[in-house]
Amino acid sequence: MAEFKAKFNCPGCGSPLEMLEGTISLRCTFCNLVMRIGSPDRILKYYYPGALDDFALKFSLEHHFKESGGNKDFREKGRRLYHLPFYRFRGMAYSLLSERKLECEVEGGEPIPISQTTFHQKSRHIDLTIPAFDDSTFGLDSLGVRPAVVPLSLFDENAMGRDSTPLTITASPGEARRKSLGLFAFNLGFALDGKECLISEIVGAKLSLIFYPVWAYCFEMDGSEKTAFLDGLSKRVINIVDGGYEYSEQGRDLSQSSSFSPVPHRCPNCGSDFPVSESAQVYRCSNCSRFYIIHGDEYRQIQTAGYVFEPSSRLYPFWRIPFGIGDEMTTVSQFSRILTGEIPLIAKNKAAQQFYLYVPAFIIPNLESLTTVGLRLCRTQPILSLGNAEIRLGGDVVLSDNDALVLAKFYWFLIRCRYRHLLEDGYELRPEMLGKPELVWLTVSIPGADKRPIADSSLANA
Repeated sequence: MAEFKAKFNCPGCGSPLEMLEGTISLRCTFCNLVMRIGSPDRILKYYYPGALDDFALKFSLEHHFKESGGNKDFREKGRRLYHLPFYRFRGMAYSLLSERKLECEVEGGEPIPISQTTFHQKSRHIDLTIPAFDDSTFGLDSLGVRPAVVPLSLFDENAMGRDSTPLTITASPGEARRKSLGLFAFNLGFALDGKECLISEIVGAKLSLIFYPVWAYCFEMDGSEKTAFLDGLSKRVINIVDGGYEYSEQGRDLSQSSSFSPVPHRCPNCGSDFPVSESAQVYRCSNCSRFYIIHGDEYRQIQTAGYVFEPSSRLYPFWRIPFGIGDEMTTVSQFSRILTGEIPLIAKNKAAQQFYLYVPAFIIPNLESLTTVGLRLCRTQPILSLGNAEIRLGGDVVLSDNDALVLAKFYWFLIRCRYRHLLEDGYELRPEMLGKPELVWLTVSIPGADKRPIADSSLANA
């Protein structure tokens, strides 16, 4: 998945830096200042500069008229640069589809129609842009640039200059999420192809705000006044309307977004610099060995430990969630009565232990493979032994505990679909069936992930 790049100046030494849009923490390559740019719940503002000179504006309009076969003679009457706000919505989509087919079996010389249901798991990354304004005059309904082409700039109060007018943000973050989910559901509808969507969940969702440059170029042609709207990056004409155009303020900013304001990325206990990561929500202090999760704009200490599951040189993070159906189904032994095909569940040495759902807290490009790993842990209910200090951390925690609860709902639905009787009433997921998620690190084989470099920090004294 292509990523937008963003540039800014280091607040410590003023040197130019570049990062991926949405990066949470980084280190200045010049002065070594460690800073936290954002947090999982913060909506950061970015913008594209859109400076076009007089020649570029006129040439773009002349080229447009030449291609359309129209008159190229016009006289400028005024121009104005506007910045249009768009929400960028990213996340991981997990969907389960069912497909019912009729097959015939021959019995006693006569064909008997039998209905067969097949389940299809769909897991993928999503990246959508949604307009945060409601003026359709500009003719732009999504970001008109590929992520890798032009770097963004981090927004501050004086970022775009006096010659630019940013449109008021009339869509709230909640509305942006609803529109994004609606667009995802619409796109998913094309993939159904006769299938039924049983469940669809979005986890790890992030919003950011990107201002995109559009020029309003007012001109006179054949005795009439018109306004052309030109893309400030591609220099193409995206819409032409009759008459002039003047934007009127529409109200207050509803985005709850933040300008560029980095803060020190340090351990609250000892003051040592945390390691840096583009997307990690949990950090381990290399000095005092405490673990902290970003909670809002603060750091909250959490307890965690590493366990051995399979032979491996790496520890990967999972949210382990206690799971139970009433008082009579909380242990592995009790669940083995309903998950009758899962032989590893009925081992005597784990019969009395709590039944857990395991949700991967890290990410790899292949979400299907990641789901397979998580489900394997849910089905086997492993007996874990404490790891040693030499095992290295192999993945960043990119999912919060709240995201883990959402993804656990999807995992339980997948498990239910393996057994028809679990689809009956009484086995639907209810909030009281899930306990508080706890973060654990497991040695586990991850196809396609074990080739990455090993992280610097170990789990000693966790």
